[in-house]
Amino acid sequence: MEATGDVERVVTSQDWLKAVPRIFQVLRDQMESTWPSSQIKFVKPNASLAEDPEPVSLKDGYRFRRYTDRPTETLGEYGIGGITRKCGLVRSAFRPSDDATTFPYLIPANAQLSVQLIKLSKHIELYLQQQQSSTTGTQTESEPFHVQYNVGIQAKALGDSVRRAIYEHAVVSHPVFGQVFAFEVDCYGSHLLMDDANTPSLLSLPVLGFIDTNDTLYQNTRDFVLSQWNPWFFEGSFASGIGGPHTGQDMVWPMSLLMQIQTSSSEKEVRHLLDVLKRMAKKTGSLMCESFNVNHPSRFTRPWFSWANGLAGTTILKVIQEFPHLA
Repeated sequence: MEATGDVERVVTSQDWLKAVPRIFQVLRDQMESTWPSSQIKFVKPNASLAEDPEPVSLKDGYRFRRYTDRPTETLGEYGIGGITRKCGLVRSAFRPSDDATTFPYLIPANAQLSVQLIKLSKHIELYLQQQQSSTTGTQTESEPFHVQYNVGIQAKALGDSVRRAIYEHAVVSHPVFGQVFAFEVDCYGSHLLMDDANTPSLLSLPVLGFIDTNDTLYQNTRDFVLSQWNPWFFEGSFASGIGGPHTGQDMVWPMSLLMQIQTSSSEKEVRHLLDVLKRMAKKTGSLMCESFNVNHPSRFTRPWFSWANGLAGTTILKVIQEFPHLA
């Protein structure tokens, strides 16, 4: 809606108006504590690995189970996943990388959700103001828009709730970097300190619109995720950057380097990262790959990765705007 300005076509669509309340209900369902819950019912696993896991009715809550030799490819507790306490955050069974979450409240995803919900509420509010100014403002004329009004109110309430919960439950103290954002929490007090290359990520929080790049809390977090204190940050003879469990040790994702450029105010840092990406692209045939080895860039996964190539385009536009002499 921001790109086209075509708010009316969206917010007056009957399909959209039916879908959004259902989405809100899913969000509310995923905000509930795991225990106690009338939805959660343990299901005995199949005895035979030759058969698929038993299906579970949707009314029994979201689950995901499958047989795999990688624990990050399925969920524990018979498909429930990690256990959480209600605190205003929304559960994510999986990360953007397709790996299962350790603690289901994935903070970058919640941050992105909060931003978009609040944006939606503002678009609807502006639209309703425009409609009101073009009518006499009587109750009868305002009634057709009560559905949009309710959607806007709910979007803002959910967005504000998630944002408050992030600052209440996901800001933790690091022994070296001070106050930082955790990657995942369970709202029982447990948290996971790391970052993954895939967006939304902690590194991408300003790009998502959640926090200003110059905010001390973000800068502390950025310093942390771009250091050896992040278990998925790798340094080698060719490059250094963030990878993740999806591709494993010493594999850095160009996506993380592109996001590092977008969140940097240092010309030196940007210049260096652009050089690394250009040299890496020569190994893949001029496109962004999924990941590459920090010591041997000729070892890479997916010679072209559309997600990273799309991000490369927006990164180049940002570099042209902020450092035109580097373009």
